[in-house]
Formats: sequence, C-alpha cells, structure tokens
Amino acid sequence: MPAEPGELLSMKTMTKFLVPLLAVAGLALAPVAQASESAFVSAVDSLGHFAIGCPGCASDALNVGYHACAAWDRGGKQAAIQAVRKFYNADSSDSADYYATLFAQYAGQELCPKHDGEIGPI
Repeated sequence: MPAEPGELLSMKTMTKFLVPLLAVAGLALAPVAQASESAFVSAVDSLGHFAIGCPGCASDALNVGYHACAAWDRGGKQAAIQAVRKFYNADSSDSADYYATLFAQYAGQELCPKHDGEIGPI
C-alpha cells in the first residue's frame, strides 16, 4: 500500500532527526581509554628515581599522579609538572625537573589518557 503524502513527509522528517541522533549515540558508545594504575606504577618504578616499593609508596605515587591529572585539567602540562614537583619537593637533584616531567608524562599516558601525548619526547 503506497504511503499517503503526509506520511511520506513525516518519514522524511523522522529521518532528518533519526540519522543525527544515531550518529551521536554511536559517538557516546565509542570506547574510551581507561586509566591503568598498575601500568602507571610500573612506569614510575622503571625510572628508578621515585620510591615505589616501600609500604604506601605506590599509593602515594598514584595520589600524586591523580593530582597531576587534576592540575593538567586546570592549567595544562606545566601545571601538571609543577604538581609533581610540589609533592616531591624534597627532590633537590639536578634532574628533578626531568623526572617530574617524566612522572607527569606517565600520568598522562596511564591515569588521564585524554592528556596522553601532550608532553612530547623528553
């Protein structure tokens, strides 16, 4: 049975709204990168600069990593690096900025992946 002219118009109108709606729904269901706390702790441990093996040290590093992510959201990569320096302020080595930058880079890669790649090669 052929559609009535009014029915055809409503089908066209529905299609206009349905196609963008499905596109938005598809984007909403797209996979999102997940934080990997164990990968972050392993990456920081591989530096051999920050204490990770002592009781509570890995959770302290995670805490600093998440503070770096929050600082990143508020003020960019320099804010993230400064957050690391703030929490590891006893690090007076000549390489403190270098290690803080690596720490923030690992936080971006593993804890707040939306910032992954914002710190380039070091």
